[in-house]
Amino acid sequence: MFDVRTVEAGGSCDQDRDSDTMSITARRRRAFQRQACLLSVMAAFSLGLALGVFVPLIGMSQAVTNAKGSAGASSSGSSATESEETGPSPMGRYEHLPHKLPHFPTIDDLRGKDSYNSVSFIAEEKLKAEDVFRHAFHIDQRDDKDTMVIKKFDPEDRYIKEYTVRRTPDGLFHKGPEKKLSQPSIIEQVLSSGKPEKESQDELIVQIVNHQYDQDDQEDTDGVILNDIFWGSTVEQALPKGFDKRQSDSWIRYLQNAEVDHLEVGCGRMQNRMVVFRDGTRACARYRQNTDQIQGELFSFYLGQLLNITNLAPSAASIIDMGTKLWSSVTDDISNSQWKSTKPVVITKWIGNLEPAGIPKPFQPLERHLNRLDIKNITEGMDQPKPPPSLLDRLGATPIPELQPIRPPGAPLGDHVLNRLVELAQWSDLIVFDYLIANLDRVVNNLYNFQWNADIMAAPAHNLARQGDSQLLVFLDNESGLLHGYRLLKKYEAYHGLLLDNLCVFRRSTIVALQHLRDNNVGQRLNELFERTTNAKIRDVLPPLPEKSVKILVDRIDRVLGQVQKCREIFSNR
Repeated sequence: MFDVRTVEAGGSCDQDRDSDTMSITARRRRAFQRQACLLSVMAAFSLGLALGVFVPLIGMSQAVTNAKGSAGASSSGSSATESEETGPSPMGRYEHLPHKLPHFPTIDDLRGKDSYNSVSFIAEEKLKAEDVFRHAFHIDQRDDKDTMVIKKFDPEDRYIKEYTVRRTPDGLFHKGPEKKLSQPSIIEQVLSSGKPEKESQDELIVQIVNHQYDQDDQEDTDGVILNDIFWGSTVEQALPKGFDKRQSDSWIRYLQNAEVDHLEVGCGRMQNRMVVFRDGTRACARYRQNTDQIQGELFSFYLGQLLNITNLAPSAASIIDMGTKLWSSVTDDISNSQWKSTKPVVITKWIGNLEPAGIPKPFQPLERHLNRLDIKNITEGMDQPKPPPSLLDRLGATPIPELQPIRPPGAPLGDHVLNRLVELAQWSDLIVFDYLIANLDRVVNNLYNFQWNADIMAAPAHNLARQGDSQLLVFLDNESGLLHGYRLLKKYEAYHGLLLDNLCVFRRSTIVALQHLRDNNVGQRLNELFERTTNAKIRDVLPPLPEKSVKILVDRIDRVLGQVQKCREIFSNR
């Protein structure tokens, strides 16, 4: 009989042996896997190393071979120029540089030999109009209408420069290289000539830029029209002098030491007064309950100064203060005038010998316009209206003769014609100035009332007078400018732009000053002038020009300069 315990013990030993065998097999399998992984990593590393070393060496060998071939061809007397089919040798560009490594193949080399012949273009920089025309004072348009030669004054290095720009279909511009036309020493000499005021320096710069280095100017034989859109030298020299900045500064100094003798009723509005000083000098004092009309009058005058428009009488701000020397003797007159203490007023120098000024004929009809062709008709005497046709004319019995020039060719301008041109030149400044400040109380007043009164355009212009002895037009009462007029633009803008849209003859000094002012922060310039010409008491009650008004003014300056450019495009080389 079998012993059960013996059988069970034998079965247990067999199971232990099978388990040991399986454990050894698993360990061997894992060891093999580790070795296989290690071999794979080593193989990958070796392959990468081979690719990184041998491929560049192959490229270097080819490059050296090509270089030797090129050298051999050169020494054998063959052409040293590179073939257009194969392109330049990779080593050729380094042959004259002893310490440069040879060219290793790149992705461009692998794209084929044609890659050497390809040319990549760098896109030209396109500029906006404000960048191209910044500081420009002369623009000469070429025949193709899209190419212009620009002259500008660079305020950084103070050179006069010239460059060519080309307009692109998307409205941008390609700008060519700049060429210097002047030496800065001349301008530096002017700036250091003992004129510390910034306004005087700006005026001198504008004069230099306006009258010097303009070798391409084209003026007609009569000296009436310059560069197709500006008044010529004959008209400019005949213009009355007006009131320059020296007279304005002199008026400010006079008021600082003057003493009012008495006040008289006069000078327009009910609360305005004629001011009579102890020495007999007269002035008009403008008094208003609110300050925006006082600001409008004062800052409009400042703008006229910055534009070198001399048709505005010298003006200065003051405060009603009976404790000062200026007003101490007229306490009763101030009380009778119902003026309140500490209120600001604008005191404008009295201009005598004034007479009403009408609106010139070119601006009276509904199709009003003034351009180079209109001026030519005036100088030749062909602007007179034709006589009304008779009954025989209407029936075609007699042909209506064409008007012929009255002035023979080459004959000098008559005084009557020159006086008309001088008036129109001042009106061109008036139209630009009134548009900038949005003046409601001058020509816009006539235009607005034309819908009810057809004869009003033949009546004298509102707030405009002519000095009888000098033919100077005086721009009076600009209190609606820059503030009150800006609030009513929605209602009156069509009338403001009516004359400007059809004006194509300008004073070049005004346009140059306007461009200079546009590029030099017009708001800051106006407020600097306000700071310089007023004291702390005045500035406590009279604020500077609001930023909102400055932004509107900048937009209107751009609008005027745009009109100048439009006229240049229409009448250039016509």
